[in-house]
Amino acid sequence: MKKLLSIITAAVLSAAIISSCGNAPQNGHKVRIRDEFLSDEVKVKFLNTDTGDTEEVTPKKLDQKDDMQNYECSADPEKFDRMVITSDGDDSIELAFNEYVNGWDVTSNGYVPVSDKPADYAIKDFKYEKTTKTVYIWLPDGYDKSSKTKYSVIYMTDGQNLFDPKINQNGCWNAAESVQAMMSNSKHKAIVVGIDDSTSNRDSELTPDIGDIAEVTDKENFENGTGKYYSDFVYNTVVPYIEKNYNVYTDPEHNALCGSSSGGIECFYIGMEHPDKFGTIGAMSPAFSLYDDETWIKYLKTKDFSKYQPKVYITNGVADELEKFLLPGAKSMKSNLKLSGFPEKNVTVKIYEKGMHNEAYWRALFPEFLTIMFPAEKAEK
Repeated sequence: MKKLLSIITAAVLSAAIISSCGNAPQNGHKVRIRDEFLSDEVKVKFLNTDTGDTEEVTPKKLDQKDDMQNYECSADPEKFDRMVITSDGDDSIELAFNEYVNGWDVTSNGYVPVSDKPADYAIKDFKYEKTTKTVYIWLPDGYDKSSKTKYSVIYMTDGQNLFDPKINQNGCWNAAESVQAMMSNSKHKAIVVGIDDSTSNRDSELTPDIGDIAEVTDKENFENGTGKYYSDFVYNTVVPYIEKNYNVYTDPEHNALCGSSSGGIECFYIGMEHPDKFGTIGAMSPAFSLYDDETWIKYLKTKDFSKYQPKVYITNGVADELEKFLLPGAKSMKSNLKLSGFPEKNVTVKIYEKGMHNEAYWRALFPEFLTIMFPAEKAEK
């Protein structure tokens, strides 16, 4: 059984303090590791997914607290974007590493962002078709409705999987903890709005009907998908409600969509339908492979990208059969967009060989998506 670690990353550390970090760089983002098993040896490897560069660090051993051994070290977030922790020879999965990451707890449910308190959220039910749909609204610490301070909004599919760590064996996205961490390490501010997609009709409501479905298992669940109805619901009902009742920006630069699997393809579709509202799209393990490239190009060529070009973040794994099936669609979307007149520079595609189709993988890389929506150099003053 792999050892369980806890990782806490804090704000940028001064060069004078960082010198205590073994063979770590002399400037960068501080990383604290808490080892529940008091391992004989802990190593940290930082890596760059674009260049392949790596650097291994032996963290400095600190005190024991809460029956856990503490270590710390650092790395330059401009040089590296992922980290792997090795404890007595056992490697963690790759975890997002950037200046917004504030912490990770590695538990039996996977690698979870550290938070001082559990996420709390409000619930709002909306009329949806012949039933209702629940929307979860998370507000960060310090949010004050009477204040004039405005917040960005991240609209996410599968809202039932965003905040409750007991939702399944892989836990949840811990989206609140990641956004709160970003806020504590930057000038950016955001709320998270999650739309529940736990019904038996999920495959249909999160599938846009843009052509013939590929040959897949349960093909009938995806044919004639009602993704347009869902898109209209988000754009015409959820967004206006949020903008009326919360202190949020209304321009596309401060509004994003993010989801995984069927939620990933639907977020991409909503963003393509309404680039005037959503300036960033996160598609994790997206179900693009439901349609072939010709169908995607035909659809995308009907869109006018002359005025609005959202930033698109796509990530996909290779470590299970479903991720392998989705991989071609994730890889080809950048070229499909380019052939449709979309700027190539606005598309980021990250392929993670050990990534699996579950919340543990999406949670580990969600802070990476946050850097796409909130570039560090554009932090709000």
